[in-house]
Amino acid sequence: MANPPKPNELKRAQGNPGKRPMKALATVTTIPQAAAKAPEHLSPASKELWTRLRETAFWISNTDQSSLQLLCEKLDRRSEIIAKLQNSDFVLFTDKNYAYANPLVGMLSTIETEITKLFSLLGLTSTDRSRLGVAEVRVRSKLEELAQARQNKG
Repeated sequence: MANPPKPNELKRAQGNPGKRPMKALATVTTIPQAAAKAPEHLSPASKELWTRLRETAFWISNTDQSSLQLLCEKLDRRSEIIAKLQNSDFVLFTDKNYAYANPLVGMLSTIETEITKLFSLLGLTSTDRSRLGVAEVRVRSKLEELAQARQNKG
C-alpha cells in the first residue's frame, strides 16, 4: 500500500521537500453549498453537526448532500449501538454456556469503518482536504498573534 499524500499544511511547514506543485486555492471550482437545513429525521446532535459542517466545510456541496446525510445517519446509528452496548456485555453466553462475541461489537466496528470512509469522501481529514486543494491549517505567525491581541484590546 502506498503512503497517503502529505497534507499541504505539512508540506509547507517542511518547505515542500518533494518540490511537487501544490494546488492553489484559487483553482477550486465554485458549486452550490449543501442545504442549510438538516433533514428532520436526524437527531439533535446530527443536526448540529450538519450545521457546523455547512459553516466550516464550505466545499461540501449540494452534490455531496446525500453523503453528508448518510454520515449523520450513521453517526446516529453509532450512538444507538453504543447505548445498547452499555446495557449489555461484550461477551454473551448461549443456553449451554458457550461464549460468543456480542454482535453489537461487530456492528459498531463496521459502522465506524463506514463513518471513517465518509469523512474521507467528504474531505473532512487533513489529507483529504489537501488532496482536494480546498483548505489548509495555518499556524499564525508572531506578528499575526500580536496584531490580533492588539485588535482585541481596542
